Amino acid sequence: MSTLVVAAAQLPACADDPDKNLAVVEAALTDAAAAGAGLVVFPELAATPYFCGEPPGAYRDWAQPVPGPQTDSISVRAAELGVAVVLPLFERDDSTHTFHNAAVVLDERGAVVPCVDRAGQTHTVARKLHLPVGDFPAPGFDEPAHFTPGQWLGVHTVAGARLGIPICYDRRFPECWRELRALRADLVTVPVAGSGGDSVDFFLAELRTHARENGLFAVAANKIGVEWVGGHAVENFGASCIVGPDGEVIAHRPGADGPGLVIAELDIGSLVETRRALRYFDHRRTDLFPSAEEI
Repeated sequence: MSTLVVAAAQLPACADDPDKNLAVVEAALTDAAAAGAGLVVFPELAATPYFCGEPPGAYRDWAQPVPGPQTDSISVRAAELGVAVVLPLFERDDSTHTFHNAAVVLDERGAVVPCVDRAGQTHTVARKLHLPVGDFPAPGFDEPAHFTPGQWLGVHTVAGARLGIPICYDRRFPECWRELRALRADLVTVPVAGSGGDSVDFFLAELRTHARENGLFAVAANKIGVEWVGGHAVENFGASCIVGPDGEVIAHRPGADGPGLVIAELDIGSLVETRRALRYFDHRRTDLFPSAEEI
């Protein structure tokens, strides 16, 4: 497949009801499939409010194993619709007794698609690597109090494309993008719960720059609306978008447009020509910066 229709689902802020939130995810998946999408990307913690200003241990009864009830439900629907999915979730790993901000990839048959890291190891889920802490977006904001950071970054092969998943804050770190390019990714999907101090202009500029520097498509899915973090209202700004490997915005949904889909057909085959024209990756000085060597 040289082309792929991708949808970024801009979801409304989550309710304090996991079943209701999952129904919203399923409805958006259905709408995306009806619009012709072959791959649907959902926001960070798609069926869970962003709770990282709450006391440690909050919402742990919402955490899901993989596979588990949440992935099973979306898997069935994905198979019915014949569409692949990037589903971010609050993961519970019963083998290590740890909790993670994670994402699972399902193919068009509903099967879990693992990622492969630079060592050739396979992993069932992608996990958020960088966990922020501070007073933004709300006082007492502390992801390390709720999640254990991931220990790998890999590429999932699904719907005829190779994709990586830096989750929200991970997008800030150029090493993630460069690693995924070295792993021969075609596109980067960025699930976000984006709010507060970031301007939409900066959000888009960041994605555009990383996409262009590395010759990658970027698909960012954010929520829109207010969620409550530690008793403080935090407003997600939307601005879900799809960016080309030349850094140009292909499709964008302003927050003012509310929940909905951002859809575009990506010409995966065009990456060869774009990368030939923009040769940043080829011109790296790996003699000076050996960590930049291609895998």
